[in-house]
Amino acid sequence: LANMAGDVGFSVVTTALKYLGTTLLGVLIVFALFVVVVAVRTRLNPWKLPSKLAEQTMIAVTTTSSAVTFPTVLKNAVEKVGVSQKVANFTLSVGLTMGSYGAVLNYMIVVMFLAQAGDIQLSFGQIALGMALAILLNMGTITVPGGFPVVAMFLATSLDLPFEAVGLLIAVDWFTWIFRTFLNVNGDTFVAMLVANADDEIDRDVFNGTKAVAAEEIDITEYSAALAAADQAD
Repeated sequence: LANMAGDVGFSVVTTALKYLGTTLLGVLIVFALFVVVVAVRTRLNPWKLPSKLAEQTMIAVTTTSSAVTFPTVLKNAVEKVGVSQKVANFTLSVGLTMGSYGAVLNYMIVVMFLAQAGDIQLSFGQIALGMALAILLNMGTITVPGGFPVVAMFLATSLDLPFEAVGLLIAVDWFTWIFRTFLNVNGDTFVAMLVANADDEIDRDVFNGTKAVAAEEIDITEYSAALAAADQAD
């Protein structure tokens, strides 16, 4: 990035910052929507969520790894949020590899970034196609190490966008991992809450802090494949 700034000018840095800022804004919007939906559906106090998500959020943003954060997410879902063990085990393990909300969001921001870089006006059909490709590519490249350049180049060529701008995105891609992992980890917890609420498998006394339960110890080796896939998704 420093080399590009020297050749092109400081504007390349501000452009990268705009890209990161847009990704962060998108993550915060989706996170807020999650909170609203969970609060409406479960009738639980949303103001208590920050303290329950703080530990896993800290681990997620410092490690940028859903796999490393998974044991903490599973433990907190049971002990702090009140999700039953069976619902937590199922939904969180599935969400570990399928719930890459942050990655799909980021791919769509890439599409819009590349379009603006080439001064291209996307049609509604192209935007819809980009959304579909983002979802499919997320599942298709979930186990590909360093899959972002592959996805970005595929999106660019599929939608006739200037792929030269992908180089700038790769330069700052590591920072987007923080945002993507934050949304992936906490989004999985929100989905677990919604599933548990639908099946009457959420303990409101645990959520409100008037009752204590202990989560079962998990065998990490049973989740080895899912953990590896989740790391690539981040």
